[in-house]
Amino acid sequence: MKKLFALLMLVTSITVNLCAQSNSKADNTFEVPANIIINRRFMVALDNGNKVKIEITDITDLERLSNIDSLLQVFMKDMAELKDSLANPLTSKRIDYITDANGRKKIRFQQFQPTGASFLIKDGELASLRTEQDTIHIIGILANPPAPQQKISLHNPRYYHLTFYLNDAAELSNYMHGTLQQKIATLQQNINGKWPLILGGSDHSLKADSTISAGASKGFTPNGIGDYINGYITVNMQNYKNYFVPSFSLGLKLVLTNRDRTYKWEPGILWEPHYLFAKDNTGKLKTYRNDFLTLTYGQGGTKDFNPRKDYSFNTVFSLGYLIRQQGDFMEKNTFRLGAGKLQLYKTTIEPSIYFDKFFHGVTPGIRISQYF
Repeated sequence: MKKLFALLMLVTSITVNLCAQSNSKADNTFEVPANIIINRRFMVALDNGNKVKIEITDITDLERLSNIDSLLQVFMKDMAELKDSLANPLTSKRIDYITDANGRKKIRFQQFQPTGASFLIKDGELASLRTEQDTIHIIGILANPPAPQQKISLHNPRYYHLTFYLNDAAELSNYMHGTLQQKIATLQQNINGKWPLILGGSDHSLKADSTISAGASKGFTPNGIGDYINGYITVNMQNYKNYFVPSFSLGLKLVLTNRDRTYKWEPGILWEPHYLFAKDNTGKLKTYRNDFLTLTYGQGGTKDFNPRKDYSFNTVFSLGYLIRQQGDFMEKNTFRLGAGKLQLYKTTIEPSIYFDKFFHGVTPGIRISQYF
């Protein structure tokens, strides 16, 4: 009996793992590959609470979507055989429709039963009410994309991803008569126009057409902007000889990435005032500030193809020079050299040395930093 039970447990665990792997593989089949960088993302509000999200690899790809009506007509033709499956008015549906580089089309249809019962009372009559929208994902590859405007991969294919959120999937046909083509034309003509912040929110809307919105001006996505300048501030504590020395760092870092967003370089410049405490000739405790101007450099891979996400560098160092001296703690022309870092969340530990002239008066130290 024990052997049989053990065998059943083994078979069950294998089955669960296989199912999990199958589900993961199926999900990946109907998604934009992880290494494809979506540079622009827009949301277009339609009527009756319906909307469509437009995601593209480069802003010039809008040119290939200008005839979106034809694309939707092909989709509706391919979905004709599933028309009966869409008839249940109480279930919410998800349709995934993807065209690969060889022109092969893959379709996945899912229905979801409501978790509870919702009703509408009108004129004394009770009717069932569906509260979840249907979702249609249309993903494709541009066969002959135009020359890109941004610094994107030169060898990866250019994807587009349209996501429709509809009260009923059948309502897609309402937007195949120039409605979406006009929205895309407006977006193309006014992409460099004003994108004011939506009152009470964090999104931006296109001034020329407030039904078009984006998470950032011009539809840029966080990992779509490869190169950028970032403000930098940390609170530090370190030792210098037998002194406890708090400090802070304030400055700018330039982030440069490769086209595939897999590697980045970060040069930076920081102002770092160090505070030392000692008693003066009268026995009173005084604070002495010694300022360093520090150059930093780091390089290494990115996480999830997003240069804004924290990731450990394979090379990192800093070199500071004393530009303001107070007290007689540090010699003139003192340098601070740091190399390597141990990072835990937003806390780093960095070994360093202080020295003057050409590595005279070397003093080792450890710096602990908390950055924001």
